[in-house]
Amino acid sequence: MLSNKTSSAVRTAINALQRYKVLNTLTNDCFDKALETEQQLSNEQKNNSPLYGRPILIKDNYCLQDIYTTCASKMLANFRAPYTSTIVQRLIDSGCIIVGKTNMDEFSMGVASWGVFGPVGNPWSVKKATNIDEENLKKLLHVAGGSSGGSAAAVAANFVSIALGSDTGGSVRNPAARCGCYGFKPSYGLLSRYGMIALVNSFDSPGIFTRNIDDLILTINAIAGPDGEDATLLSKPFERFQSSTELLKDKKKITIGLPDEYDINKLSSEYRSCLQDLVVQLTATGEFTFKRVQLPYASYSNAAYTILSSCEIASNMSRYDGIKYGHHTNNIDESKDTYEDILRKTRDESLSERVRGRILAGNYYLLEENYEKYFVQSQRVRRGVTNDYTKVFEEDKVDCLLAPVVSDDPITHAEYEQSDTIFTDDDIFTVGANLAGLPALSFPVQVSSKGFPIGLQLIGPFLQDQALLSIANRICSTYKFPFLDLTKQN
Repeated sequence: MLSNKTSSAVRTAINALQRYKVLNTLTNDCFDKALETEQQLSNEQKNNSPLYGRPILIKDNYCLQDIYTTCASKMLANFRAPYTSTIVQRLIDSGCIIVGKTNMDEFSMGVASWGVFGPVGNPWSVKKATNIDEENLKKLLHVAGGSSGGSAAAVAANFVSIALGSDTGGSVRNPAARCGCYGFKPSYGLLSRYGMIALVNSFDSPGIFTRNIDDLILTINAIAGPDGEDATLLSKPFERFQSSTELLKDKKKITIGLPDEYDINKLSSEYRSCLQDLVVQLTATGEFTFKRVQLPYASYSNAAYTILSSCEIASNMSRYDGIKYGHHTNNIDESKDTYEDILRKTRDESLSERVRGRILAGNYYLLEENYEKYFVQSQRVRRGVTNDYTKVFEEDKVDCLLAPVVSDDPITHAEYEQSDTIFTDDDIFTVGANLAGLPALSFPVQVSSKGFPIGLQLIGPFLQDQALLSIANRICSTYKFPFLDLTKQN
């Protein structure tokens, strides 16, 4: 039998999600099913998994059988997934209870988690504001980051302790830094992407949000491993990660690289001081040393990422034509409309300007006359980025890199609405790990003077995920971050 404390976990999560609807963290809820599942598990314990009975949330780009999977887009507003994604099923098999699907940027394109369901609110805005009404909502709520902002906001607010996201160019690390929780992007190929709706196949990685390293490790151990449904997954057996207690026993001296190309002078003074102060603090322990390193191709990484991602997006989005599935326009003139006319009308009605712009850009880069100078050249840059990381880890002998995630506090929804920026300068800090397929972890450090969390990230060598978490665990044990808990707010 589950303990009383555990048996109330789902109801507690539901109450919090309902109380703070203003944050708009969910696209669809599974409340009734979750309560039913919790009751079933309480009557018959099936395994000894440490995740047994834990309520979780999953980003709305993960398929869950017979549940709406919308990617926060009108295009998939009525799409019910016919199957469940591999890693979601593994969490279910471990006893996790899915409470709902989380809000996001449409098809994961953006940095504010603002799709057809509206924007996700940063939970620290609620802590700051005494009264948030509909009239002033956009002026008082701040962006939660993106594209996995719903999952990050829910974990940071302590509605649930674990949530799934996806990271294509920073979509887990960015909102984790904005909201004040851990956000982990594992090495490419460590976690199955089967059932996670693709944005950019060669960059996409499932990601995990938690409030501590232990839950990250528990989740990875539950979901990692070979999967015959994903050909890009590593075929070798997965070796379970050690617990944080075991990881802390490793006392070897750690060398951390500080890339010159990640110009901290572009950070706000407070964010810059946060990084510098942490370096001083860790150096003083005698367990960490820091050295400057170079990533020459980093300055080209944003351009390469933009071009390559747009090309793959154009290819992946071609399936959304309004014929096979998804939104289908009713505005058809059967006497003259061609397939192209129907496609145009369908996409005009169901996809945002941002998404359609990415499709257009991708098709432009792939034109025969442009292919060599855009796509091929960007692939060369990608190889250069990967080689830079390899040199740093193998020749410069650093264990990981320490870098910013974002450069300043989040802006309000009203300010974001006036911005037409799709990519931000902060992307230079995050896209490299996706271009090279490396593990990266965003972790909270302190709270700014304006009351928002400041996060940094570690980037590690390929497939050294456990070593990266071990270093993060040692770093985070040197200070205490004041995690937010809206379930205890009056």
